[in-house]
Amino acid sequence: MVFTPAQLAALRAARPEDYTARLDDCARHGVNVLTWADEDYPDLLRAVSAPPPVLYYRGDAGIPNRCFTFAIVGTRRPSAYGVEATASIAGELARAGVALVSGLATGLDSESHKAAVQAGAPTVACIAFGHDLCYPAANRTLKGVIERQGLVLSEYPPGTPPQRGYFLQRNRLIAGLSRGLCVAEARRRSGTMNTVAAALAAGRDVFSVPGSIFSPLCEGTNQLLREGAVPAVSGADILLWYGLARPEQPEKAKPDGAPLSLDAQRMRRGAAAAGRAVRKDGPAAAQGDGGFDGAGACGLFPAACGPAVPAEIENDGPVLFEGHAPRGGRIDLDCFFSLIIA
Repeated sequence: MVFTPAQLAALRAARPEDYTARLDDCARHGVNVLTWADEDYPDLLRAVSAPPPVLYYRGDAGIPNRCFTFAIVGTRRPSAYGVEATASIAGELARAGVALVSGLATGLDSESHKAAVQAGAPTVACIAFGHDLCYPAANRTLKGVIERQGLVLSEYPPGTPPQRGYFLQRNRLIAGLSRGLCVAEARRRSGTMNTVAAALAAGRDVFSVPGSIFSPLCEGTNQLLREGAVPAVSGADILLWYGLARPEQPEKAKPDGAPLSLDAQRMRRGAAAAGRAVRKDGPAAAQGDGGFDGAGACGLFPAACGPAVPAEIENDGPVLFEGHAPRGGRIDLDCFFSLIIA
């Protein structure tokens, strides 16, 4: 743990009784306090630069250390394509037992959390304000559901209003708590890209969903692909990368019974080989910090978590707020196209 001179001075001058009022305020609001010395302090967060010494939370603080965590982030004002892609990828990951991490913002962050809630899986929301508040206000119901089914984390005590700088700080929490991060849809210049920068600084894998070359909302995701991000066209792509799923066997014939072309056969063989390479590398990386094994590691009990999105969330209406190259370097083009057609 590294402190700035100002933080060190404050610590040296502090007395336990100075924080009595704050702890009382947390108790009144049902907020728990997690410090660096606590066993449940997230292990992944300990390894990032300047981790927060104190976290304020509601929910199950053990989720980050017990589950395989992965972040999905994106624009606050997504297209229908972005919403559908996020729901599909997040849903696959949640059903596989992955704990999804995001920022509780309007838009694709909310879609990621909702997919986890619908699957009865844990989800972690990182917020940039005190727990007694909610921004945007429309997500208050969703926040309450996550507090019961997952975990809501903040660096800020109750009563702290949202500020722009706090959201940038929040982004580093999202990246730090996750083993990897997927950008579903984002402009080239956006808060989502700030989260990508934090993920790169923390040494996390970055995935990107390919998008339309004509849409400004896909400029950021397509730029990430050009720079070497891992293409993600399904949740299976991410699960395969970490060795949490087996690649599907290539089809021997087209649906109409006609044989596959030689090019298609070559690309499918490339996809299968890529899957084997990922499985060989993935489990070592995934289990190096605790031997995660998908849903079994989280100990998910869908009946206790609830099998579907509560009606009050579904009725919130349309969601509109505003994320590395792979280990081997840039993506091989054959592998890239094989992932798309698989």
